[in-house]
Amino acid sequence: MFSNRLGSIKPFIVMEILEQALAMEEKGIDVIHFEIGEPDFDTPEKIINGCYEDIIAGKTHYTHSLGLLELRNALSKYKERTRGTLFNPKTEIMVTGGTSPAFLNILGTLIDPGDEIIITDPGYPCYANFIQFFGGKPVYLPIYEEDEFNLDINALKHLITKKTKMLILNSPSNPTGQIIPDKTLDGIAKLMLENKFWTISDEIYSELTYDKERAPSLSEKKYSECHDRLIVLDGFSKFWAMTGWRIGYIIAPANLIKAMMPIQQNFSICAPSISQTAAIHALECDVETQKMLDIYRKRRKFIVNRISAIPKISCLVPKGAFYLFCNIKKLEIGSIELSKRLLEKAHIAVTPGVAFGKNGEGFIRISYPTDIDNISEGMDRLKIFINSID
Repeated sequence: MFSNRLGSIKPFIVMEILEQALAMEEKGIDVIHFEIGEPDFDTPEKIINGCYEDIIAGKTHYTHSLGLLELRNALSKYKERTRGTLFNPKTEIMVTGGTSPAFLNILGTLIDPGDEIIITDPGYPCYANFIQFFGGKPVYLPIYEEDEFNLDINALKHLITKKTKMLILNSPSNPTGQIIPDKTLDGIAKLMLENKFWTISDEIYSELTYDKERAPSLSEKKYSECHDRLIVLDGFSKFWAMTGWRIGYIIAPANLIKAMMPIQQNFSICAPSISQTAAIHALECDVETQKMLDIYRKRRKFIVNRISAIPKISCLVPKGAFYLFCNIKKLEIGSIELSKRLLEKAHIAVTPGVAFGKNGEGFIRISYPTDIDNISEGMDRLKIFINSID
């Protein structure tokens, strides 16, 4: 009855856990949510007020399929200021309805059945679904806690074949919260030049960092030699607290942007016009975003300290994003089973590490964009539950 293509799409476990937690709340059960990766902040007032004025002014019509030129100009200037690279706003930037739909444009343009795309394990689970939907083959690069979940360049090199079409990076990482360092990016850039594969750099958390202004990126000027094979994905969901606005963008070589336009025109027409104007206002919210980042930083310190006080659980300190990838191997309980029991018994919703790949087994992901009172209550429940295990 249904398309065979559906068999390539696995359920998104995070959303399944959220739905179970919501069903429990409908029964009056108080659940602490650590499963969903969404900022708890409201969108800054400057963006809301600016959008209100835009709506009154009638800015509610279709835009150019690449997006409002005003927004593309603003993004070009922003990236030149933050990355030192000038991207042509007319030919190298495409505005999309979030970064996830951007994969439709990119993979639909580049991937043929049988092409191999390298992704990390653990890594964002939707990547594999996107790849398989287009007939591509995910090739998994294991990354390990003892290496701070950094990519091993030699291991990456051995995975590259004649069928390798692409590498997908995510830094800071969902689920690990770690950042790919400059030295590793140097090695990746060298491999790109030698092997002529594409790299997608998913930078949705690039501004949400704690020890430096932003995560290093292949989009920086020093890597300009490989920019003809680089695709940057970014958006406003996380750092600007705009998940529901569904607004993102692609930076890519002009020939790829041009090739993607028919897909954009047919499947999306354009990104939502009001969300595009919201993004313009967002780029003027440095003060507001820094206030949110300061709060995330306090939450990170608090929750890491609380985790360290719980027996048989540990975690690396995240360098970015808002996730802890907690090692639970000493508990000798599978991550799915532990997540199930935490929800049912302790009323804490977390995500099993295996949801992010086979190499994620032995971990759970805790998302901490919630206030410290909730974090404290959740850690109290977690500690009581762990201490109750025989």
